[in-house]
Amino acid sequence: MNYTELRMPKPSTSKPAQGGGRWGGLGPRRPEDARTAFRKSARWAKPLLPLLVFGLVCTLIGVYLSQQPPRIFAYTIDTVIGRGMWHLLTRVIALYIGIVVLGQIIGSASGYWMSVAGQRLLHTLRMALYDHFQRLPLSYFDSKRVGDLVSRASHDVNHLESMIVNTSNSLVRQVFGVGFALYYMLGYNWKLTLLVTIPVPIIGLSLFIFTRRVRMVYRSIRESTGDFNAKLTENLSGIRVIKAFNREEQEHDAVDETSRFLLSQNTRASKMTSIFYPAIHTITTTGMVIVLGVGANLVRHGELRVGELTAFLMFVTSFYQPIGDFMRTFDSIQRALASGERIFEVLDTKPEIQDPPEPVPLPEVRGDVEFQNVSFRYATGEEVLRDISVRALPGQRVALVGQSGAGKSSFINLIGRFYDVTEGAVLVDGNDVRNLRQSDLRKHIAMVLQETFLFNGTVKENLLFGKPGASDDEVIAASKIANAHEFVERLEFGYDTQIGERGVKLSGGQKQRLAIARAVLADPRILILDEATSSVDSESEFLIHQALDRLMVGRTTFIIAHRLSTVRGADTILVLEGGNIVETGDHEELVDADGWYARMYRQQYWLDEEGMSEEDGGAEEDRETVI
Repeated sequence: MNYTELRMPKPSTSKPAQGGGRWGGLGPRRPEDARTAFRKSARWAKPLLPLLVFGLVCTLIGVYLSQQPPRIFAYTIDTVIGRGMWHLLTRVIALYIGIVVLGQIIGSASGYWMSVAGQRLLHTLRMALYDHFQRLPLSYFDSKRVGDLVSRASHDVNHLESMIVNTSNSLVRQVFGVGFALYYMLGYNWKLTLLVTIPVPIIGLSLFIFTRRVRMVYRSIRESTGDFNAKLTENLSGIRVIKAFNREEQEHDAVDETSRFLLSQNTRASKMTSIFYPAIHTITTTGMVIVLGVGANLVRHGELRVGELTAFLMFVTSFYQPIGDFMRTFDSIQRALASGERIFEVLDTKPEIQDPPEPVPLPEVRGDVEFQNVSFRYATGEEVLRDISVRALPGQRVALVGQSGAGKSSFINLIGRFYDVTEGAVLVDGNDVRNLRQSDLRKHIAMVLQETFLFNGTVKENLLFGKPGASDDEVIAASKIANAHEFVERLEFGYDTQIGERGVKLSGGQKQRLAIARAVLADPRILILDEATSSVDSESEFLIHQALDRLMVGRTTFIIAHRLSTVRGADTILVLEGGNIVETGDHEELVDADGWYARMYRQQYWLDEEGMSEEDGGAEEDRETVI
C-alpha cells in the first residue's frame, strides 16, 4: 500500500543550488561566439526571407536615389549656371523633386515591410521561448530566476529582432552607400578618391580592436539587466513580506547593488564608445578638410570644375558617414549578439524529461500507483529517496508524514513525472511513467497544493483550469462541494469577479477552497492533497472534509497534512525519514507501535490517551512539530 504527494515546484530541502550569476540567479553560462549566435539568428529569420528581401531591395533603390542629388548639383552649377543654359533649370528642378518624392515612397514601403517582418519575428521568438519554457522540466526552473527568464523573452528578444531586421537594413544602406559614393568619386577624380580612402585601414583596425573589447561588456550588461529584473520581480512579488518584516532598507540596498553594477557596466560601455566614435569622427573630418584643400587646388589649375568639386565633397560625406554609421551599427550588432547568446542558451537547453518516441496510450486510469525500488537524487548529487518500494491500489487513501526534508515532496513529484527517478521505476496502472506521454498522464492527476496559486482573472476562469469548457452548472456544483459557492456568490460580480494577481483580493481560506473546487472540477483518478485544508477556517474545515471524503471515493488519493484530522482517515500512513520509509500502517497501528509516528502524534497534541506523561513534559524543549 502506498501514498504520494504531488507538488509542482518544490523539490523538498534538496533544491539545487542557485546558479552562478553575480547574485545567484543566472546559473552557469555556456558562452557562444558571435559567429554561432549570428548563424542561429539567421536560421530564425529564414521564414521571413521574402519580406526581408523585398524590404532590402527597396532600401537598395532608395540608396541609389539618395546618391543622385550631388550629380544634379554638379550639373546645375557647371552646365546650367556655368554655361548659361537656363532653359534646362526647370527640368533639373523637376528631376530633383521627382527623385526626392520617389525616394520617400520607396523608403516608406521599405520601412513598413521591414517593420512587419520584425514584428512577426518578435512574435515567433517570444512564443518559441515560452513554448520551450513549458517543455523544460521543473529542475531547470529550480536554478533560474523568473525575472531573468522574463528579461530574455522581452528585452533580449527585442535586441535580437533589431539586429535581424533594422540592423540588416542599416547595413545594406551603409555598404551600398559607400559603394555608390566610391564609384561616383572615381568618376570625378581618382587621385582625390585615393586620398579619401587613406583613413579606411585605420578605421578598420580600430573597429576590430573596439568590437573585441566591447562585446564582453555588452554580454555583462545583458546579464546584469537580467539580474536586476529578477531581483525587482522577486521584491515586488514579496512586497507584503518586505513591509511586514520592516525590510525596506535592506532590500533597497540589495536592489541598489544590482542597479549599481548595471550602472558601472553601462558606464564602462559608454566610456568606450564616447572615446571611439569621436576619434573616428576626427579622422573622417580631417580627411574631408584635406580633400577640400587638395580639391580647391585642382580647381585652381583647371583639373576639376567647381560643380564637380561640390559633388565630390558631397560624395565624401556620403562615403564617410556610412562608415561612421557602420561603427554604431556594429555596436548594435554586439549588443544583439550578447542577447542572442542568452536566448539560444535557453532554446539549446535539452529538456531532461521528454515524451518517448512511441508513447504507450493511456485513455483511462484506474489509479494503481506503484514505486519499484525507487531511488532519486537531484542534479546537485544529493540523494533524497533510497530504494522505495510501495504501492497504492485504486481508491486507497495514503498519507506521507515526516520531518521537513524527509523526501515527501520529491516522492510525490515522481508520480506526475516532474522529475525522473534515478533508479527503479514509478508505475501507473502497470505502465512506467517514462513510457507515457506527459500530457496523457497529468490529465488524470489533480492537485491541491499548500501554496495555492491563482491566476489574475475571474473566479470562473481559475476554476476552468480544472476542466476547460465546463458548463456553469458544473462549475457551481464543484464550488458547492468545496464549500466555495456561498462566498463566491457574495462577491461583487459572483463567478465573474476579478481576483487579482495570485488571488490577492481573496483570503487564504477562500483561495484554498477555490483550489479544491478546481480539483473537483478536474474529476481526476489520482488526487493529490498537500495541506489542502491548511488555510481553511475551523468552521469550514468540517464541511470541506466531508466534501473531500465524497471526492476521494473511487480515487487514489495522496495526502500530506499537518492536521491529523486528515491523516488519521488514511488507509495507509507512510513515515519518511532521511529518504527511507521507516514505518507504515494506519493511524491506530502506528500509535500502538509507539515509534516515530506516535512521537510525532504526541508532539502535535501534547497529550496521549491518558494525558501528557511526565517524560513527555521533561522533553518539551526538544520537541519539534514535524507532521
